[in-house]
Amino acid sequence: MYPDLYITNYCDKRCKPFHNLTQLTESEAFLLATDLSQHVESSFTSFSRFQKSDFPGYYKKRVRTEKWLYDSFLKLGGKPKNSSPLYFVLGESTYLDSWYKNGRKTQLLLDDISQTEISFTIGDSMGIIDSDNRLEPLNKDMLHDFLLEKSQDISSFLNDLNKNNRYIEVQLWNDSYLTYLK
Repeated sequence: MYPDLYITNYCDKRCKPFHNLTQLTESEAFLLATDLSQHVESSFTSFSRFQKSDFPGYYKKRVRTEKWLYDSFLKLGGKPKNSSPLYFVLGESTYLDSWYKNGRKTQLLLDDISQTEISFTIGDSMGIIDSDNRLEPLNKDMLHDFLLEKSQDISSFLNDLNKNNRYIEVQLWNDSYLTYLK
């Protein structure tokens, strides 16, 4: 369908790639957040969400968002191997790359991933969950239709999103695609 289209995961150099806080127990997640909060700098960084004042709300919203994603994915015919997804973007995001200070970047070809193990949201799932005009998660076929509706030139469409610090978020529901990378 898209032989040259890939998904990208961004990770700060100080973190383990391909991990999700909600894969931990709540107490383990809060311990990890305390550790990660030590990396907050004077300017906004990706670690600010781990500060003691922010993390309880962030964690609660992350859990609620992932429940919505999981339930929606099942309704789309998804067959998740994991109860929590690993997060990617469709194509690339210079915004996220700079947010993670040009950390680790991993890419997988979209065509290599089964329709039953991947979903998509138009925008950041936590950012859109409470939006009145959010679109529900999409499966691969629905994404294809959405992209064709927006533009015959998918690269240009994704580049336009990127220029505006926007992206299509990808939820990968099977981490076995990454086992050789861990």
